[in-house]
Amino acid sequence: MQKLEIANVLAEQSKKMGKVFSHDKFDVLNIQLKQGEAIPEHSANNVAVIIVRQGTVHFDVEGKEVMLTDEDVLIMEPLEMHSLKAITDVDIVVLKL
Repeated sequence: MQKLEIANVLAEQSKKMGKVFSHDKFDVLNIQLKQGEAIPEHSANNVAVIIVRQGTVHFDVEGKEVMLTDEDVLIMEPLEMHSLKAITDVDIVVLKL
């Protein structure tokens, strides 16, 4: 068993992105954005599972727009082009499988 702590840092800084944990089968990343901050279009080589812990975020995935809250999970296939913009302050966990 391993417990991971992901602290909210938006009170001290804006836009935090980084790897929280790495395993030979998956990586756990955390993205924290203040309202209005964005990440430009990019893709990943892996399946990505997006879990919103807090806030609302707008994703554009291959030209399809989707709004995510803490009640949603988004699964993206490898190499799908996507961008995101924080509608409110947002805290996201990304599992790269």
